[in-house]
Amino acid sequence: MFDKIFEQTQNAFKPMNELMTLNSKAFEEVAEKQKAFFNDMVSDSMAFAKELSAQKDFSGVYQTQKTYLEGVQDKMVAASTDAYEWFSSNQAKAGEVIKSATTSL
Repeated sequence: MFDKIFEQTQNAFKPMNELMTLNSKAFEEVAEKQKAFFNDMVSDSMAFAKELSAQKDFSGVYQTQKTYLEGVQDKMVAASTDAYEWFSSNQAKAGEVIKSATTSL
């Protein structure tokens, strides 16, 4: 009897375990992506400061700033697109776990 109760309890919590596993993987992946994004931004900022200090006239400063800001914009668009795709994918995975849990009851 206790074995059956234990088995039912395990089956009831199985979707929660799968969601927690999915959640932990998601947090790890987000942390890695965020770390890479900020490392790129810092290195680009350092390169921008170095390039900016080498400029002697206003047009050089303008072109340097323009190039840097276009790069920042491209990185932001790419990061937001990647984040949207990632969230959509994880939402679909969580939906599948919940759907399979409700059909197995």
